[in-house]
Amino acid sequence: MSARSVRYSEFIQAVRRYRPSDLLPFLANYSAEYERLATGANPTRWFPWAISLIAKESVLRGNEFRGASIDAAGLRRLVDLVNRSGDNVPGQTAASLLTPIMYEQFPYQESVYEEMARTRALLIHTEPGLEPIDWTGLLGIGLDEAIRASHVLHAWVLHNGGRYDPSILDMPHFQEVFERVAPRSEIEQTAELLISDIPGLRLTRAAVDSRAPMPSRLERYAFNPLKAQPLIDLGKTGIWAPQSMLISRAFLGPNLYYRGLARWGKPFADGLGDRTQRYVGRQLALLDSITLIPEVEYATSQRGVDWIWVADAAVILVECKAARLTVDAQAGGDSLASVMERYLGAARKQIDRTARLIQEHHPAFDHIPKDRPLVGVVTTAEQFYLAGTPFSGFASSGEVPATTLSLRDLEFLVGLPETDAAALVLAHAHPDGEGGRLGGAFDEETLKRSNPILEDAWRHFDFLDAGLDRNPTEPD
Repeated sequence: MSARSVRYSEFIQAVRRYRPSDLLPFLANYSAEYERLATGANPTRWFPWAISLIAKESVLRGNEFRGASIDAAGLRRLVDLVNRSGDNVPGQTAASLLTPIMYEQFPYQESVYEEMARTRALLIHTEPGLEPIDWTGLLGIGLDEAIRASHVLHAWVLHNGGRYDPSILDMPHFQEVFERVAPRSEIEQTAELLISDIPGLRLTRAAVDSRAPMPSRLERYAFNPLKAQPLIDLGKTGIWAPQSMLISRAFLGPNLYYRGLARWGKPFADGLGDRTQRYVGRQLALLDSITLIPEVEYATSQRGVDWIWVADAAVILVECKAARLTVDAQAGGDSLASVMERYLGAARKQIDRTARLIQEHHPAFDHIPKDRPLVGVVTTAEQFYLAGTPFSGFASSGEVPATTLSLRDLEFLVGLPETDAAALVLAHAHPDGEGGRLGGAFDEETLKRSNPILEDAWRHFDFLDAGLDRNPTEPD
C-alpha cells in the first residue's frame, strides 16, 4: 500500500463510498470487539480515534445511495487513509502541528477511573460556600446517576456487538442491575440523552459551527457530535455505537464543560473557576505537614495567587486555571497562540504580581517568609500537553520561574512527601517556560500511588469493581 500522504478530503470521499446504514453498524461491531480486547492494553493498536473520524464523516456526509460493501479490508483502508491524511497549512508551526494530534489521540489513552473520580470530586462534590451545579436541570437527571447509567449502557453495548437494544431491559435477570447499579428509569433517561439520529447529529454540528466556525482545512479536528451523543438511531436497523469508548466518556471532562457553558455561559465558567481553586487546595492539603495559605486580598477586590505553599526550600505561588482550550485551539487553529497566552500568560502575570508584592513587603503579605526563593505553579483543568516547551504559543515567560501541571499531574504530585514534591517543583520551574511542564517527571512508583480524594469519589462508582463488565445480557 502506498505510503504517500493524502488530503483529508480524499479520506472523506472514501468514507462516502459506503452507506451509513452499513458502515455505522460495522464500526459498532468492530469497536465493541476491539475495546473488549484492548482492555488493559494500549488502545493505539486499534486506532480508536480513526474509528471516531470514520463514523463522524459517515454521519455528516454519507448517504444511502452508495453501493460499496464494507468489510475488514475496506476498514483497514479507511484507517490507513486517516493515518496518512493531512492538509498543508500555510505558516503552520510545530505547536499547531502537534497540538491537534495530541488532542485527537491522547484522550483515548486516559484512565476512565481517574476521569470519573475527578468529575465527581470537581463537579458534584460541594463544599460550604460553593453553589451546587444544577445538573438535573441541565440533563434531566443527576450527574452521578447519568455517569453510573452510562457505564451500564457501555457494558451492555460492548457485549451486544455494538448495539443498544432497549428490549434487554425486559429480561428477568436485568433486575439485578436495577437493584445493584442503577434503576431502570435512570438507564432509560440516560440513554435518551445519548441517542440521536443522523439528522439530529447534523443539526448539532451545524449549531456548533454557527457559534464557533472553523476553516475547512481543520475539518479533521472539528467538533464530532458523537462525543456528546454516541448512540445513533438508524431506525429499523437498530441503535448503534460506532465508537463504543465515547459512551463511557460522554459525561466526563470537556463534554460536561461545553454542555454547561452552552447552558449557563459565564456564570458557569466563573463557578467552575471557584471549584477548581478549591479542588487544587484540597489536593495540596494532602501533602504531609504542608503550610498552605489561601489567596490574599491586598486591596479592595484585588487578590494575589490562589494558593501560597510555604515550603522549607521555597515559597511556591499557585495559580489555578479552569478554562479549557477552544475547539479551534485544540485543532491548532489561528487562535492557539492567543488562547495559550490568555491562560498561561495571564497566570504567569498573576504569579509575578504576587511575587513583587511579597518582595516589596506589602503589609498584606507580611506573614509570607522573605528568606527563600519564589517559584510559581500554574495548574490547568485539562492537559496542556505542550505546556512548558519552547514551541510558539506554549512557552510562557515571567519574572518568577514557574512550572505548569494539570489536575491529573497534581493528583500524582501530592502522593509524594512534601519536601520531595517541593523539590520537584523547584527542579522544573524555569523563568522562560522551557522545560516547565511537570507531567512527565513522575517515576513508576509515584504513578502507582493512590490519591485519597479520587479514591473517595470512586466509591460512588465501585459497581465497576463488582463485575459490571461481565456480559449483562446473559444471566449468571
